[in-house]
Amino acid sequence: MKQYNKICVFDFETDGADPSICSPVQIAAIMIDSSKMDIVPNSEFNIMVKPDKLDNDPDFKYDSDILGFHSKVRGCSQEDILDSWHKSMPQKQAWTMFNEYLDKYHCRTTKKSQFSAPIAAGYNIYRFDLKIINRLSNKYGNVNKESESNVFFPRDVLDIMNLVYYWFFDLEDIKSLSLDNVRDYLGISKDNAHDALKDVKDCASILLRFLKLHKNLCNKIKFKDAFLNV
Repeated sequence: MKQYNKICVFDFETDGADPSICSPVQIAAIMIDSSKMDIVPNSEFNIMVKPDKLDNDPDFKYDSDILGFHSKVRGCSQEDILDSWHKSMPQKQAWTMFNEYLDKYHCRTTKKSQFSAPIAAGYNIYRFDLKIINRLSNKYGNVNKESESNVFFPRDVLDIMNLVYYWFFDLEDIKSLSLDNVRDYLGISKDNAHDALKDVKDCASILLRFLKLHKNLCNKIKFKDAFLNV
């Protein structure tokens, strides 16, 4: 089976921990060429987004915990974080730009469809980021006839947390499958961790290593007719 769709490793940084209500404050992505097993050159995407809570109420008061988290990541004050959110682009504009970015990387230049769209990839995206994708797709009309998001390839999802579980679940020397612990275990620097662009670059590197490992192993293991003599 030959795969031609690009793989989009993406990440949301948000103004809350609940994907059913939080707003993106940063969207980052990078593309993998699945046939070449490499990063697509100049495919980085990174924008800051104004939370829709601030659009609806410029004086909205955020919990100090979420502002504290982002201020620690950015190395600035909570007031600076809030000020930067106020100055970022509106959500609708950011969502449009993200969709235009994805549209550039369809595997067909004509007759584009959901089946030519990039494959969604990222860390813990089943539980978090894809729920935001579906919610914003419904909000802005990017849905198919089943009212599901149509911005990504509909069949496959590559959640890297699931992938590392397959390989690490029986290892005693890794604390958990959080991205930070996986970084520590694999020897990846945590400098600027939880910046969306840093996270997608690290995730793309991890995913590529595993994809290359799987490609190497699948050529050495006999799968065809493996159950005939069971």
